[in-house]
Amino acid sequence: MKPSFCIAFFIVLPYNLNMQTIEKTLEYHPLVMTLDDLTGAPVYELPRGYKFVFWQDDSDCIAWQDIHLSTGEFASIEEAEQAFRDYLGVFYNNLCERCLFIENQKGEKIATATVSPTVELGYNCVIDWLAISGKCQGRGLARPLISRVLRLARELGYDKIALHTQTHTWLAAKLYLDFGFAPYNVEDIRGWKILKTLTNHISLKDFQPLDEDFTDKLTLNIKSNLDKLYKDYIYSVWYINGRNDVFVNSNGKFYKYKFYDNGNRLELS
Repeated sequence: MKPSFCIAFFIVLPYNLNMQTIEKTLEYHPLVMTLDDLTGAPVYELPRGYKFVFWQDDSDCIAWQDIHLSTGEFASIEEAEQAFRDYLGVFYNNLCERCLFIENQKGEKIATATVSPTVELGYNCVIDWLAISGKCQGRGLARPLISRVLRLARELGYDKIALHTQTHTWLAAKLYLDFGFAPYNVEDIRGWKILKTLTNHISLKDFQPLDEDFTDKLTLNIKSNLDKLYKDYIYSVWYINGRNDVFVNSNGKFYKYKFYDNGNRLELS
């Protein structure tokens, strides 16, 4: 499913369409970005046959989870359900005006994004949980979705916005930079240097690209083991607070493992 990044990134790479939209074998670094002028954001229209719709009812919980499961953001239904409760459940009654979907010609919801209320970093809203279904990526939907969600923020009365992304989703981070977002948590120099190395984006001129490997060895080891077990799969690794869990979604079947020996050994649980 995902390429193995066993070599160091010694060359500055351009926007590479062969890489996955979520690349978990990279070192994880949170990337916080801000946009202080919503009026100047570029406008992109959806391709023919697609349309935007707002959150409608409880059935959209399943659509939201399915989209994020398909991208590899989550590898278990439990993860998706918990994330929804933690992040969107707190303002559930307002989702009808804050959560957008893209529908295809069949009326299927295949992408989503939310303008979430917040009080952090001096900003009152964030772009949250933007995702395009794995089967629909590469169809020119990302820029129109970002464009629409920024317009939605203006319609809700906001004049600036923040977002949280990460090195694992570096392709999305590049798009946000294209829209004029600027780095915020610049103290995490290595995270921004990784993004600079992968994108060579002009707005990251203050950061030098790395000339060393920035893959995550634990995840590489786990993925190497999973490659022997599954042909097509999505996975997630949880190691915060002493956890050693690996969740796998292979063709709609879910599995859970424990990892040991820095990911060199997996045990089904």
